[in-house]
Amino acid sequence: VFLDTKRLVKGEDWQEGFLGGLMRTLVAVPLVSAGMLQPMARLEGGDDDPRDNVLVELTFMQALIESGGGSLETVYPVMVGKPRPPDDPQYPYTGNFFQESGGVMDQLPDVISPPSNRTVADYLARRGVTGEVAALARGVRS
Repeated sequence: VFLDTKRLVKGEDWQEGFLGGLMRTLVAVPLVSAGMLQPMARLEGGDDDPRDNVLVELTFMQALIESGGGSLETVYPVMVGKPRPPDDPQYPYTGNFFQESGGVMDQLPDVISPPSNRTVADYLARRGVTGEVAALARGVRS
């Protein structure tokens, strides 16, 4: 099991630690929250967009599956709502992602920001994964 909060080493290159870990992982289970998606909703799909590391991670997962460039066979995203406070009767459960997300899914851009896309393509190329990877041409919502 690669749990980023346990396996990433302080001071280690983020890309090497996280993306390298994904290449050696059989199943990925990203936890998706509205807070995770909101920065992506601000991207416009242009060269001046900042690199979004979460977008890099999700695109990289899809690219690995499509290219067969690693061990990853499937991705099971889990949509989570906001954590309930300790005094809430439903604590420790989370809220409903779809009720609490404020339509963030509809605000995601149609294309992956070029800086995020380049990060994925460059890392794959350094690892010897070549050829067309459809994930790099998809939109964020697909």
